[in-house]
Amino acid sequence: MSHKNVLLLMVTAANLRLSVTAVTPLFALIRRGLHVNSVITSLLVTLPLICFALGALFAPQLIHQFGLKHTLISVDSLLLLGNMLRPFGQVQLVLGTLMIGIAIAILNVAVPTLIAHFPLSQATHLTSQYAVMMNLVAAIATVLVMPLAQLFNWQTVLGGFGLPALLALLAALLIPQEQSQPVNVVKSPSQSVWSDPVSLRLALFMGLQSLIFYSLIAWLPTLFQAQGASAAEAGTLLSVFQFVGIPAGLLLNHFVNFKRLLLILLLGYLIGELNFGGGQLGWWLAAISLGFTCSLIFSLALTLIATSSDDPEIVTKRSGFAQSAGYGLAAIGPVILGTVHHLSGSWTLVLGLIASLMLVTILVGWVVIDRQ
Repeated sequence: MSHKNVLLLMVTAANLRLSVTAVTPLFALIRRGLHVNSVITSLLVTLPLICFALGALFAPQLIHQFGLKHTLISVDSLLLLGNMLRPFGQVQLVLGTLMIGIAIAILNVAVPTLIAHFPLSQATHLTSQYAVMMNLVAAIATVLVMPLAQLFNWQTVLGGFGLPALLALLAALLIPQEQSQPVNVVKSPSQSVWSDPVSLRLALFMGLQSLIFYSLIAWLPTLFQAQGASAAEAGTLLSVFQFVGIPAGLLLNHFVNFKRLLLILLLGYLIGELNFGGGQLGWWLAAISLGFTCSLIFSLALTLIATSSDDPEIVTKRSGFAQSAGYGLAAIGPVILGTVHHLSGSWTLVLGLIASLMLVTILVGWVVIDRQ
């Protein structure tokens, strides 16, 4: 495959989290600028997650019918338009976010399809590269958004999230025409997984850990600011949360006893929760501990799915079901926390709810490992 295809893969990966996770440091500015409450800003994370959950239902058919190149050109254009639209008003904010969610949902399916065009010997290496690119861009962006918003304004920064989408669009236009021909894709998982206890347990574990991760992505900057951090400090801490997670999954190979690993993860959650009110040192400990824990438990969830059966077809169905359920559960997290704060005015109550979810997640993981 040509360098154009590698470039397309990398710039596409750069878009997969950026517009969803890097927007959260701007929540306070968006609320003041557009006169919206915390429930509306939480939709900037929740709406895309709903789209991600539903994306597996139609994205494979779109790629099969229209071909990879035409699909990428269309969704990159939609992603660019959605990012450009959001700064201009309340309706545009929600509509643009919905467009972004639909576009990334399709890209989530298109990326593995794109990798499938490479020789098998390159597939694993490229998958790792795209995962690193996805996380790095989102993490770097969370550091830069507040300084850039102070240098320019929040509207410019929010619309600027469309620049990687423009690069992806240009890269999609450059790939060979033959890649636009319909390709074979895996069909969406059948409903039979609903009667499979293993699938249900895996989906619940994947869903709960995703709910916690995306809830923290949405509200960490606000939680830190409520404890006295500046907006710039909160953005930096969110970036730390994402950066430390990049190498965390690599440590999973060093654990043979997954139940012991769950106890370590519980400790990580606990350290993170207890240090929110600990001043600057506590904030850093919270960001590092929670980022490390969320990344490692995600890797554990994927490993439990991959090793749940010797039959690849069953693993594929369970994986699709768990991923879809994971995004579905994750979608309700940010809006529930935003609603709890809006109704109670208390961030302490929000932290307590997060802690409860963390405990339930560990307990579910324990059952999954015990029964597997």
